[in-house]
Amino acid sequence: MFAKLKRYVVENLFKGLLVPPWRAPREAWLPVPVFVVVALALAIGTGLFQLDVISSPLAPLLFVGLLFTPSLVEEALFRGLLIPRHIRDRGPLWVALAIGGSTILYVLWHPLSALTNRPEAQALFLDPVFLTIVALLGITCGYSYVYSSSLWVPTLIHWATVVAWVFLLGGHHLVLD
Repeated sequence: MFAKLKRYVVENLFKGLLVPPWRAPREAWLPVPVFVVVALALAIGTGLFQLDVISSPLAPLLFVGLLFTPSLVEEALFRGLLIPRHIRDRGPLWVALAIGGSTILYVLWHPLSALTNRPEAQALFLDPVFLTIVALLGITCGYSYVYSSSLWVPTLIHWATVVAWVFLLGGHHLVLD
């Protein structure tokens, strides 16, 4: 059993890290513009986020740090481990189930995280609009992983999203305060 698990982790997680994002087909990036437009419309249109630019000497360090956590860590877990890299070989139903299942767990992770160890994040991480944006990000990242076989593609999408939130939309108050 341990050998099977080890083989799965190597096949999904580690091989996914070896595929550079620039080798991803255009198809892997297709949902990104739709996600950006819908997420911004929801975030700004509902007043959940407002323009609030970061001004902190920690900004350069934060910019790099956000690549690793939450972006790479969450993508490794919710895409790299939960979605088999070759799921497309099993057909569209299995693709939808894999992306849907990993997205549900990814969405649930946020309120669970806030309720167990991030009380300062509870108001945001329990907000239905925020969770909708998280679900859309999960679907976008899942799709990009399935169609690129690269863990870096969803990691970069996730990172760009978090950077925009922290640096432009007030997320720095939650991260730095």
